[in-house]
Amino acid sequence: MANPCLQGRKRRCGRPTTDVTEDLDQYLLEIAAGLFVQHGYAGTSIDQIARKACASKQTLYRRYPSKEALFIAVVTNLTGSVLRAMEETPLTNPLEELRHISRLMLDLTLRPDALGTYRILIADGHRHPSLQQQAVMAIGQPFHNNFVRLLKAAEQKGQINPGYATDTTARLLTGMITGWPMEDSLFGLNPLQTEPERDLFFNEAWSFFLSAVGGRPVAPSLSTQEAPA
Repeated sequence: MANPCLQGRKRRCGRPTTDVTEDLDQYLLEIAAGLFVQHGYAGTSIDQIARKACASKQTLYRRYPSKEALFIAVVTNLTGSVLRAMEETPLTNPLEELRHISRLMLDLTLRPDALGTYRILIADGHRHPSLQQQAVMAIGQPFHNNFVRLLKAAEQKGQINPGYATDTTARLLTGMITGWPMEDSLFGLNPLQTEPERDLFFNEAWSFFLSAVGGRPVAPSLSTQEAPA
């Protein structure tokens, strides 16, 4: 993404006009994400990000009061589309919606920028414990809460057996879907590179999950069934 402040005008740094603010926000997050992944959290400075983005440090600090706040914004931006999809699920068919969200989560886990973020949290998290805590609050907890929400809705609709809409079930499901792919990816083994490979792995994991919780799809309502000929 090109710097929206520089499109169609002489290259210079400075405060953006209001009509490009939203694009500039996204641009700054993309620049910051690339530098964090390339150099790590400790090896990236606000000065570097400002120079790379051709923006002033004041432009960054107006949006993010610290490097830590900027990093959390980068991570939140990375996961935003999946979190929005979770929060917007209408709960008409929660088990199918849980399946859809779980598949999105697998794809997100295998993205290079997501893996780079995981590596940063592993490498630098012990030196910056508040970074890990904020990442959990901004990403991990919302993901978990939405999985539990969908499990409870599925239980209420009779799609899974009673007693499985729990924190433990949510953790087992996410671990089964993302645990091995993430671990191998962090070791540089690059699993599930093709769509058919991902589909096969996910479908087997999902079938195993359904067997464990007594998963049953919701029968179509009379209004959605075709009228007899």
